[in-house]
Amino acid sequence: MLQRDARPVTLSWQLGLSISLPYAVHMTQIDQKPWGKAAPAGLFATCLKRARASDSKIWARVASWFARDAIDIETLGFKARLHPRDNLSEKRILYTPGRFDPTELEFLSGLLHPGFTFVDLGANCGTYTLHLAVKSSGRANFYAIEAQPEMARRFAFNLAANKISAFVQLDELAISDERGDVTFTINRHNRGESGLEGAGDTITVPALPLSDYLADRNIKQIDAMKIDVEGLEHQILQPFFATASPDLWPRCLIVEQLFATPAKDPVALACANGYRIERDLGRNVILVLEMSQ
Repeated sequence: MLQRDARPVTLSWQLGLSISLPYAVHMTQIDQKPWGKAAPAGLFATCLKRARASDSKIWARVASWFARDAIDIETLGFKARLHPRDNLSEKRILYTPGRFDPTELEFLSGLLHPGFTFVDLGANCGTYTLHLAVKSSGRANFYAIEAQPEMARRFAFNLAANKISAFVQLDELAISDERGDVTFTINRHNRGESGLEGAGDTITVPALPLSDYLADRNIKQIDAMKIDVEGLEHQILQPFFATASPDLWPRCLIVEQLFATPAKDPVALACANGYRIERDLGRNVILVLEMSQ
């Protein structure tokens, strides 16, 4: 349950180095060791090379036996410091990058154009944004939202490593159906499954509705949005579609299907509001807004 809070929510990482905060919040500092100092070496490097070359889960498992906590590597077109021990997404793009949402990334890459605007809601370590931002060469606009302090820290480090912080806005907050403080649960076994529901350690983070966020950031049009918030997509999108002008609706939307809870399936919700399924990939779905909206 949200506790209403009249204070403005403006937490952000700017240029990957400085932080603008309206009130005191504990945040972990960006790694001081420069990218490249944690490069793969020895037997681990050999096994990792085999895993990545073949996208082999077997070799990935072997490589993981020798992995350190943090590893620097170039993957999917960008530089990254990855932490595979506590985050499945980072593990996947480290060991088997060819298996990480290849159709989704290719589809979004085909949409890039000067002035392109992308919103990454539930950014995790930033894979989608980093992949697209490096390709755009500064000619597009990126807004990434990640509520988990540790993941925002990792994302900020990778932005700085790629020298693209200047045109990626990374905001450390949650998107929900109301504005205020929310309880955020951290899954330390797989940080990608952290969220506003679930079991684990808890912290308090600021939250606001998607419409409010877009207004605060003066975003007038969204070419594409990826939303991955561990089952709460419906809670965010339903009030957004009900109140926001269709001009603000993402032209392309990538969401995860919720087969276990069809009443809260964001795919069905989007289709009911004028989207059509462009690609049904099983777990993820690429939706495109019909231009008649």
